[in-house]
Amino acid sequence: MSQAAGIVTFLFTDIEGSTRLWEADAARMESALARHDALARDAVRRHRGTLVKTTGDGVHAVFDDPLDAIRTALDLELGLADTPGDGIALAVRCGIHMGAGQRRDGDFYGRAINRAARIMAVAHGGQVLVSKAVADVVAERIEAPTKLRDLGSVRLKDLAAPERIYQLAHPGLRESFPPLRSLESTPNNLPAQLTSFVGRERQLAEVASLIRKTRLVTLVGPGGIGKTRLALHAAAEVMDAFPDGVFVAEFAPLSDARLLPQAVASVLGVKEEAGRPIVDTLATYVRGKRLLIVFDNCEHLAQGSAELAHALLRGGADLHIVASSREPLAIAGEQLYPVPALSIPREVAPAARAPSIESPAARRFIADAIHESEAARLFVERATAARPGFAAQDDDAAAIAGICRQLDGIPLAIELAAACTRTMSPARIEKRLSDRFRLLSSGDRTALPRQQTLRALIDWSFDLLTPAERALLRRLSVFAGGFTLDAAESVGAGGEVSADDALDLVTRLVEKSLVAFDADRDRYHLLETVREYAVDRLREAGEEAEVRGRHLRWALEFAQHAKVALMGPAQGEWLTRLDGELENLLAAHAHCGEAAGGGEADMRLADATKLYWFYRGLLGVGLRVTSEALARPDAHASATLRARLLLAAGQFRSWAGQYDKAYHALEESLAIARDAGDTTLVATVLQPLGLAALGLGRRSDARAYLEEALALARAGGDPRELAAALNQIAQVERIDGRMARADEHYREALPLAREAGDLAVVAVTLLNVAMTAIARGAAAESVPILRETLSITSATGDRLAGISTLDACTALAAALDDFAGAARFHGMAEALLAQSGMQRDPVDTAFVAPWIDLARRRTDAEFAGAERDGRALDYEGAVQAARAWLARR
Repeated sequence: MSQAAGIVTFLFTDIEGSTRLWEADAARMESALARHDALARDAVRRHRGTLVKTTGDGVHAVFDDPLDAIRTALDLELGLADTPGDGIALAVRCGIHMGAGQRRDGDFYGRAINRAARIMAVAHGGQVLVSKAVADVVAERIEAPTKLRDLGSVRLKDLAAPERIYQLAHPGLRESFPPLRSLESTPNNLPAQLTSFVGRERQLAEVASLIRKTRLVTLVGPGGIGKTRLALHAAAEVMDAFPDGVFVAEFAPLSDARLLPQAVASVLGVKEEAGRPIVDTLATYVRGKRLLIVFDNCEHLAQGSAELAHALLRGGADLHIVASSREPLAIAGEQLYPVPALSIPREVAPAARAPSIESPAARRFIADAIHESEAARLFVERATAARPGFAAQDDDAAAIAGICRQLDGIPLAIELAAACTRTMSPARIEKRLSDRFRLLSSGDRTALPRQQTLRALIDWSFDLLTPAERALLRRLSVFAGGFTLDAAESVGAGGEVSADDALDLVTRLVEKSLVAFDADRDRYHLLETVREYAVDRLREAGEEAEVRGRHLRWALEFAQHAKVALMGPAQGEWLTRLDGELENLLAAHAHCGEAAGGGEADMRLADATKLYWFYRGLLGVGLRVTSEALARPDAHASATLRARLLLAAGQFRSWAGQYDKAYHALEESLAIARDAGDTTLVATVLQPLGLAALGLGRRSDARAYLEEALALARAGGDPRELAAALNQIAQVERIDGRMARADEHYREALPLAREAGDLAVVAVTLLNVAMTAIARGAAAESVPILRETLSITSATGDRLAGISTLDACTALAAALDDFAGAARFHGMAEALLAQSGMQRDPVDTAFVAPWIDLARRRTDAEFAGAERDGRALDYEGAVQAARAWLARR
């Protein structure tokens, strides 16, 4: 096969803005390029390098010593800095990296070469960048005044692990440059890839070009063909064209098209607005923004994906979408791009076959064919990763070629086959594949060949598993959006799978490339194609109802633990854990419609997740889950449980400003609680009922409800409930203008909330104390209180309390005569409230409105501009701005 070059150093250079220079003056650019090429060739030769090739506007050179590569780049930059006779100053960027390479026909291939090119791509004209690998080797040898400046770790556009980058510094070189053109320079959620991207150079360039020119590009092809990977890398390539962000929305875990807009909103950080469809909110958000969104895995929800894409593209003229799907979305303006399989080794020519496949000529022919094949290169690279020390020999070439051809170049199939090199030689793998395919040849002949091939490979991988591994893989298919080891033990154990063996079994499935592990999140997931296959196997085994029932019981138990934890000091940790299980919770909720006894289970699940929906600002999702649970045929099984869900529905509607509907739901909840004699629940329901009455303008009713709630809470002795009741009755006192009385209630509530350990109630109480201080003319007292409030909301992830803190900062800024600051804070709060779907209650509205009016009067035209600046910030940016502002007070 190709000759190993050992560890060498690669230098890539490129002329920045060359296209513009050619278009401006081709004759002078020709002279300038000739000067550049002469300088580059001379520098490479003098420093013992090899010029591999020129790349139109740059060079690719290789060196045995990394210091020679640095000297070459320095000489080139210094030579170009001299006044040119042609009058064109060329700005050349350079990237240097070292690693193993494969040499063939005077050229080099491998990951290190690609990495060097990526390092060059993040540089600016006149800038020389080197990798940590190079810096470590030359650190003690580099001669003054040359030195290396550490620029820190950056993510390159190959989506691999971050690379620590150093800039070459010298008195003759430019010192300051804009930020590197890395992934961090543009807002994005592109995931880091744990494996390299092999081949696809032509497809990557074609898709990137289509994305720039076409607003909707759909990558189509069968499962396992590599649509997602190609879409992600193409998105990274074009990132510079979308300054407002490049985001990926993963649709594979979703089973309901109604959740698609929420999935997109989640990755964009857009929250629902009360009384407005989330699609309309998204369409407003994308207007005027240069955004790229990847819709990944659309095929099972093609109609919903098409409708969402159509709505968003109409909303934002500068929005571009890349979709991956097994079928077209079929809407106007869609550009299809069929994703081909990886190129496979060509057949051995008749002359090479004779007299024997073992002849050196035949082996060399096959080896050359292997190197030219993307599929074979992928197999070799993944096999090397799977079995340390694996090195494909010329004798393996025929078997590798056979594997790639039999698998039709399908990337997922090849990766699964390569994983088997841990226990088998390529020749044995090829033989097993051949046997299996013959066995399956009597199957459905109308299916697409590649679909047959992929299923055959997974069949074969599945058959190689032990009975316990097969059982666990089947059962893991019920998880949506991944799972933890504890969850795998709870859902997968039973029969041939013991809970004690779960870790070992999951690890073995990871090793066999049937389960993927995300070390950063400590979570596992199945590749979607494997998950679909495992679901089919689960049904064939007759286990689906039982295992989905286990999944529901696990989700319910998890949610109930979370409910308790969300009322204590570990609130932030549990909100993050709930974020990871969001899709599983929704899947469990959906299964309740089919499960025996699912109505009551769904009611308990909705009750347990209420606080999560609130703290994360997912009011619309919370209301939908709660309403659907209440509508189940057996939702009346438990009167008390129904009362709690009516309470939740009333709270969601009240938070969204739907006071009339909230009032009716809460009245029904209160009646059930009174009939059951549950005084604790009565006290809890009376609090939001009082606020709903306040929202409807019924102040006397509100006071009566809240005074009864306070009396019951005092009698009950629960510090958390008493703190909450004191906060609510104080709201009535505030709106009635009794600030001193309200302040007494808040200050009584604060130590109770701290005693209960409920940081959410502590934050709300502190916020109310701060607002009361501002209202009674003691604005300075509120500064340290608001600092603590923001610290708590940042630690817990309670966004709605954080947004309310911005309202308090609005009033505080106006009280301190910082009217522009008040306008900015008001803009922040307004935008974030609209995204969350929450509305201010009448008390907070009455508090903040006069301060906004004052700021508007005192700033005139400046108010709108400052408010607009505030609206432009996302939640994290707004909180950071508030922290900085409070720190200066």
